[in-house]
Amino acid sequence: MRFLTANELATVSSVSKLWNETSSSDTIWRGICLRRWSSVWRPWGYSNATMEAKDNPAPWKRRYVIAEKDATRHSLTKDELVCYVWRFHFTAQVPDDDGTFNYQYVRFVATRDRKGRNDSKGFLHMEQGYPPLRYCLEERKLHGKSIKVIIVEHFPAHTMTRRPDWRWEINNMHVQLVSMHEDEVPKNRGAKRQAHVEHIARMPPMTRTSNSQ
Repeated sequence: MRFLTANELATVSSVSKLWNETSSSDTIWRGICLRRWSSVWRPWGYSNATMEAKDNPAPWKRRYVIAEKDATRHSLTKDELVCYVWRFHFTAQVPDDDGTFNYQYVRFVATRDRKGRNDSKGFLHMEQGYPPLRYCLEERKLHGKSIKVIIVEHFPAHTMTRRPDWRWEINNMHVQLVSMHEDEVPKNRGAKRQAHVEHIARMPPMTRTSNSQ
């Protein structure tokens, strides 16, 4: 039973009262959670993770439900925006021979209110070669629906989506940013980063729009 998926377990739980009780075993659900999470990006991190901590009082079945429900959410909070590193590249950029881009790893740093809480605005800190860029997380109407967008300076608005692997993705017509944890950022990438900075220096300025605010 420990090798069943969540859907399969739900099916066998209806066989009898005994199977129903057995299928709620914390040990079984722990295995289901860890197998499921091994194939996706864990938004909560990989080390000392609250969702996987031994001292988390929530049963593993409950943790599974929470994680699956969260994976369907497509709107970032202001705190999530600042807690991740973001892998950044220009969508018009030509990839290297290995199919990868000269990524930058950037961070959103929020200003704080009087109680020390994150605001919905702050600065996007790029790697070397760029000054900090002002950003604001706000709601806008699109096709009659209210959606959250990220405004960076006067560039076109950035929308956010959730990928099948559970990572967050931020896009506009020029750039793409993908969520990462600090320990996922490649080390010793100085030469590649410098090549990227030189490439950007040769590019013409991106078009800014006056009505993107």
